[in-house]
Amino acid sequence: MTRPTASDLKARAFEAVDSLSAEAVAIAKDLHAHPEVGWRTQRSADLLTDYLEKHGMFVEKAVAELGDVSDVDCSFRASIPGHMDEHVGVALLAEYDALPGLGHGCSHNLIGTIAATAGIAVRRALEGSGVSGNVYVMGCPFEEGGGGKIYMIEAGVFDVADVSIMWHGSSEVRVGSPNIAASGMTYTFRGKSAHSGANPHHGINAADAAMLTFAGVNALRQHVTSDVRIHGIIQDGGAAANSVPDKAVVRMMTRASSYKNIERLRDRVHDCARGAALMTGATLEIEEDPVYAERLVIPGLREVVLDNLGLVGLERPDGDPQTFASADSGNVSQYIPHVTFNLPLDTKGSVPHTVAFAEACNTDMAWDALVTAAKIMAASAIDLILDPERVSAIKAEHAALKG
Repeated sequence: MTRPTASDLKARAFEAVDSLSAEAVAIAKDLHAHPEVGWRTQRSADLLTDYLEKHGMFVEKAVAELGDVSDVDCSFRASIPGHMDEHVGVALLAEYDALPGLGHGCSHNLIGTIAATAGIAVRRALEGSGVSGNVYVMGCPFEEGGGGKIYMIEAGVFDVADVSIMWHGSSEVRVGSPNIAASGMTYTFRGKSAHSGANPHHGINAADAAMLTFAGVNALRQHVTSDVRIHGIIQDGGAAANSVPDKAVVRMMTRASSYKNIERLRDRVHDCARGAALMTGATLEIEEDPVYAERLVIPGLREVVLDNLGLVGLERPDGDPQTFASADSGNVSQYIPHVTFNLPLDTKGSVPHTVAFAEACNTDMAWDALVTAAKIMAASAIDLILDPERVSAIKAEHAALKG
């Protein structure tokens, strides 16, 4: 049997994506119409795993071991049945959680569907080809703050993969843009209720502690490096103006260029909250989210995706600027070589986490991007599977960058 060329396999994969496009778009529309948030994304995960199983992928469910953080585990890992683990493994990252109050304003309805479609397309391309290697569609829950990929890494889910690829919606074509580290924290202040008019001196105002925390953070902003971002909201500040609030909750996020900088920065923000508690007499509970690491950019892996842009009629971007967003794909990039590529979803330059972007994730341009991105992802996976030596060089590049 003659070994098929990369061009042969990519042609098969593109044909598969085209044949799957109507079904994939229907799933992405369904996800957009029924957004689920946090860890509780069972319906969304089921849509994707049903799709994968229907088209011949082997699916393992609840693989992240989330018992310590959630009673629901909507993670999954899909792979090509019968393919050997010891050859090249390419992880395609699927996300499917939405944003509270905004719905799918970060393109996760597309991200999950693109990864699943690309995985199925690679399976069809490799079927009967005699080519070894595997793709793993990684179902990653709760990216928007929960760090699902971090728990999957800790559970060994990514150990089968040599490299990782992901798509994300954006305002332009990008390949391999770096991003920064981030971590969220929740401060719960508890005081003592009292009548605001009759006996306010008997109360301890938890809302004052919340506001003083923001005052401290605003002062801190003068004394941090230019890569730092600190932002937050008061989730709970009391129920009535004529009652001293006995509870207040502050949700704060910190961002910086690296994981190490985040750890130092987070302690300084904690001190702002501790000082606010001390000034008001309130007690303070601190709850920390997982730290999202900065995303490493591996030039050799980035080049694999860049090489396949022309196959779908796209030009290589001139450069990929630093982004100040954060994602738990950064943690994956610290563990194995990873690349994220981006395509725009509208012509207005809409950006994630906005109403305009949520609308853009449910348009004809978004469905075109879904098909295009699935083809780029599938073609890139095929190149990697066919060239173990290139993968070894990428892994060496990653090790050197980490070192």
